[in-house]
This record gives sequence, C-alpha cells and structure tokens, in this order.
Amino acid sequence: MLWLALRFSHLALERLATSIQAAAVPLVIREQHANRQQVFDASPVARQLGIRRGMSMKKAQLLVPDLTIVDRDMGQEAEGLEHLANWAMQFTSQVVLQSPHGLLLEIGASRRLFGGVAALHQQVITSCARLGHSPRTAIAPNPQAAWWFSALPQSLVITQDKALHTALTVLPLGCLDLSDKQRQALRRMGLRHLGECLRLPRAGLRRRFGAEWLDRLDRALGHQPAPRSCFQPPRRFEARLELPAEVDNCTGLLFGLRRLLQELGGALLGADATIDQLTLTLEYVDIPPSAIVLQLLQPHHDPDYLLELWRDRLEREALQAPVLGLRLASVDFRLANHASLGLFGHAPGQLEEQTLWERLQARLGRDTVRRLGVLADHRPESAWGLGESAEGNPMGQRPLWLLDPPERLRQGPEGPWRDGPLRLEQGPERIESGWWQGRWVRRDYFIVTDSHGARLWLFRQANERDWYLHSRFG
Repeated sequence: MLWLALRFSHLALERLATSIQAAAVPLVIREQHANRQQVFDASPVARQLGIRRGMSMKKAQLLVPDLTIVDRDMGQEAEGLEHLANWAMQFTSQVVLQSPHGLLLEIGASRRLFGGVAALHQQVITSCARLGHSPRTAIAPNPQAAWWFSALPQSLVITQDKALHTALTVLPLGCLDLSDKQRQALRRMGLRHLGECLRLPRAGLRRRFGAEWLDRLDRALGHQPAPRSCFQPPRRFEARLELPAEVDNCTGLLFGLRRLLQELGGALLGADATIDQLTLTLEYVDIPPSAIVLQLLQPHHDPDYLLELWRDRLEREALQAPVLGLRLASVDFRLANHASLGLFGHAPGQLEEQTLWERLQARLGRDTVRRLGVLADHRPESAWGLGESAEGNPMGQRPLWLLDPPERLRQGPEGPWRDGPLRLEQGPERIESGWWQGRWVRRDYFIVTDSHGARLWLFRQANERDWYLHSRFG
C-alpha cells in the first residue's frame, strides 16, 4: 500500500478566501483559548504585517487597526474537510478523514491509472490549487508515517519500506502528534529527533509517554497494522461557502461558485455519477435567501462545463441585495452511462447541438427555448410537440412529415392507385386511441411502394374502403 497525506494547515482561512476582495485585506481567524482570545490563523497580508498564530487579539489589533476578524467555526471546518474528502474520491476509493485538518489517500491501487506516483501527486496538488488550497503533502508506505512526514516544510515521497526507517530517524519530534506535556518532557531529556527516541529502552518510553504513543510509533515503522475507517461519500452534494466580503454583482459570485463546482466534480468523478439539476441559493445581507435552479437536458459531471452554464444563467439574474454566502445543492446522483467513443472521439449521439441547447436555455430561460420533440401518443398528428428537449422515440416506424390534410387516393382494380398501382410492403397497423380526449382515431396504416420506388404511408378508416396518403418516407 502507498498513502498520500494532505495536511490543510490553513483550512479555516482557505475556506474563506474565495473572492477578489479577500486577497487584498489583512484577515485573521479568531479563537477562544482558555481565558483569552487569540489568532488561530492569519492571511498572507496579515502575516506580512507581523501577525502570527497564537498572538493575542489585542496585540494583533494594535499592530493592524483595520484588521478583518472572523470567528473560528469548527463545524464549518469539519464540513469543509468532508467536502474535500468528496473531492478526493476522484483519485482513490479509499479516503480517510484525519481530523481536524487532513486527509489520507491510499494511492497504491490507482497510481498506474494516473501515470505513476509523481504524476498522480502533481495532479492532486494542481487540483487542490484550483480549490484554493495549498496543503503540505507526503507519501509513505503507511498512513501514520505519511501523516507525520506531511508536517515537514518540504514534500517527502517514500515508496519503499527500506527508506522509511532512515527517514523516520531524522524526523524532528515537532512533526509528531504530541501533547504539550509530552513535548516538554522530550525537550527536557534533550531529544530532538525520532531516531534518538528509538535508541531508548521501550519500557522507559512506555512508562513516560504511554502505550498509545508507542503503538503509533510501531505503526509508523510498519511493525503494526494501521487500520483506518474510510470515508463514505453521500449520494447527493450540498455545500455552503461563506464569502468574506459582500458581493453585489453576479460576476463576483463565479469565484466562489467555481470552488463549489470543483468539489462537486470530484465527488461525481469518484462516485462515477452525473447530475441533471443543481440549485444555487444566494444568502443576502438583510433579506431572505433566494434559489436559482439550473436544469440540464442531459446529465453531466464536468465542473468547467457546469460553470459555463451557470455563467450564462446568472447573466439573467439581478441581485436583490449584496450576497454574503452561497449554497450549492444537487439532486440524487445518477450512475454515469458510459458509451464507447466513435471514430472522431465523440460518443455516439453526443452532439454539439446538445451543448448549444443547454447554453441557450441557461441564458434565455427554459420557457423561451423550445424545439420539436416526440410525445408518447400513437396518433401521428398528436405524436409531436414543442418541448424543452427532443428526447423520446416514435411509437413504431414513422415518416418525418405528415400531409395536412391527408390526400385521398383513387381506388384501383386491386387496391389504392397513385400514378399506377401501389404494392403493399407492411400492414395493417391498427391505431385506435384518443377517445378520452374527444378526438377518437380508428385507422389501419400500411407501408406501400409506388411505381417509382417511393415508399408511402397510407391509411384507411376502420370499416371503410377509402384510402388516404398521410406521408412518404425519405
């Protein structure tokens, strides 16, 4: 097995930094620690001005009077971590939540699919950047070692067990998950690296630091198994994003919406699923939220395509008030319907006109854009209509156009006559329907061939002798 650890040290801050305004303001996350308020995390601008983690809020506000302050929300962080786990399912089916700010991905089974360990590692980092995250990463043969290595400033990749022990011996003790009491005890003993601990008697370490810490050490060395409970993704998507500043135009909403759609795209890819409807809820400052529904003609999973549809859809919207938050929700996932690619790279039936119709409906409205479609009716004149899509199949073998009114034919010596005798190919096909609508149809239809080889579609009323030409096949 091979594990990739993602340590989102700035998860709370990165969940907020989604708009243009947030990149240029000094922003801190405030938390209550014991009896004082302190800085939990600070934006790059705030760090440049001298603000650090653990600094008291009074000192931070003295340094930067116009500081933007947001209280830490651990529930929102846990929700954000689950959204990231959803996104990570596109790379592997085994994703482990390492609360409160990390993920562990088992990539041994999927590395060949992505072109090797290095290519997969780079793709994960690039995809994280699109979401606005910059995690520290590490790869190791077991999850415990990978998580410890992810605390290092530089990414470390170890794929062989032989190199694991060497790397662990030089690992600083600050990378381990130690309590303040354990960290102080190791410092008083003059220990700085894990290798120095490994040279000490195990009985003494167990007595001083407990059996649990030794068990974690054995799991990192690969001496004990490291079972983990994998994340179970939901069958629908719902995520909320709070904007750090008010947004008063639809273009500004696209920055936050892009992040939500990237998370959705990862969840759909990991579940091998698609969706055909999304609802975007806009949370305003002083008025109740409003919902915007995007209905697709065909299920999709590509976040870039969905973003283009939303861009067209939002152009028709006028914001009722400044927006402070976004919530994106989907209907239940649908299993993807895979089709073999054709000669030119497109799946059979995958036409560019489908994209055109969806974008026109997103821009102009579903009630504005209509096209001919097949209806579930056996009567030929009632089997078509204007609708939002052209899905459906005709009930039986049908020509494209109908004569209105049907043309009455002459009766020849052996049957219907039209520039000569007509030769019967198929029929009769009885169509008897519509009595409940007051338009009762009782006809027998035939497919015939004339003297020129053209195929015609004829009918006659039940219990009558007259023939009528209703259409011809192309």
